[in-house]
Amino acid sequence: MHAAHLIAPGTIEFADVAEPRPSAGEVLIAPLRLGICGSDVSIYQGHRQVPLPLTPGHEVVGRVAALGSEVTGFVPGQRVIVEPNYPCGICRFCRSGRGRICPDKVSMGVTAPGAAAEQVTAPANFVWAIPDTISDEDAATIEPLAVALHAVNHSWARPGETVAVVGCGAIGLLIVQVAVQIGLRVLAHDLAEEKLDLAAKLGAERAGSEDPAALWLERGVATVFESAGVANAVETCIAAAPRGSEVVLLGLGGKPASFSPFRLVREGIRISTSLIYDHPHDFARCIELVGTGALRPSATVTHTFPLERLGSALDLAGTGNCGKIHITIGGQSAA
Repeated sequence: MHAAHLIAPGTIEFADVAEPRPSAGEVLIAPLRLGICGSDVSIYQGHRQVPLPLTPGHEVVGRVAALGSEVTGFVPGQRVIVEPNYPCGICRFCRSGRGRICPDKVSMGVTAPGAAAEQVTAPANFVWAIPDTISDEDAATIEPLAVALHAVNHSWARPGETVAVVGCGAIGLLIVQVAVQIGLRVLAHDLAEEKLDLAAKLGAERAGSEDPAALWLERGVATVFESAGVANAVETCIAAAPRGSEVVLLGLGGKPASFSPFRLVREGIRISTSLIYDHPHDFARCIELVGTGALRPSATVTHTFPLERLGSALDLAGTGNCGKIHITIGGQSAA
């Protein structure tokens, strides 16, 4: 089969390799469409160390190609998506319902072969059937939508309140969409006008160049979602957060950020974090919301490339001058 291999930072090569076979409890999937994630970009640029060569990609929709033994509930040809983080299920975090921070979790496209290929395997317990009401474009964007849904649902924000989203990349835009859908007023901050345009189309108010401290105080911001992933954005969010509010950190910045504990304690400002999603609840809820038309995560997609141009797609994603990028696989035409 044809597969993309990251052989060194910034270098993608394509090769014909042996087709994978599903082991017991696994599903073999033929990918149709793949989303580019910020973690894919970090790996591609060499900022996140993984064993190379690696087939990247984990935001995938495809069709069932074959079933391993002991797998039921799926049929060949059925459209499915993958919940691509597989916790161990036995550590103290998994036993307490926090598999998202399992230290031994396996992740497709990071510590296991990814979906930038003609076939990929995944554990059946983390494969989800997709109804006909969901397009391939929306299906391939459900995984990052689950990240956004988890962050909003586990925040202090309640319908009718005002929240701020700092960083309107793919996750930030999906947070905007989820927040608006549940009845929150959203202030969107980003340095790129194009991203603010996308946020506005999703129902947010543009607030890109305004002083956040004064604006957030005036508008009574209850929760700030930091999804830029850079140290100065984290520092700005914490410094500008109004009394009694919450800052939710989603960005995976690698540099230290500073803040004053004195103000946080005196003014009752909570700092929390949100990493991926809870299995299986968040994926189930996302599929339901997208299937009924309540959410359309593909509205964040701005570019589509064929698999053969994966390197170009990752280069563009690395500039930050785009929304969500999709890769088509299996002869589909790019939009």
